[in-house]
Amino acid sequence: MIEMLVPSRPGHVELLPALPTAWAGDGRVRGAGVRGGFVLDLRRRNGTPVEAGLHSVGGRTTTVAYAGTTRRISLAPGGSATLRNLAR
Repeated sequence: MIEMLVPSRPGHVELLPALPTAWAGDGRVRGAGVRGGFVLDLRRRNGTPVEAGLHSVGGRTTTVAYAGTTRRISLAPGGSATLRNLAR
């Protein structure tokens, strides 16, 4: 299920590429481990990500992608970043 919502590989995380229509409303994912040493919290509204919190548990750099837009994130181990307005 997590791979459907936030598939990842080291250095890259994709947000909601295969969200089922039945889940297209509002929702939240908390504590999803993504490859590369990060944990992701994701909030969606009307099937669109509105906020993503990325927490490093050892990872340093990754790219977060949604609908053709990417953001490169660099964090120290233990650091966090919050991305907002993802659907631009």
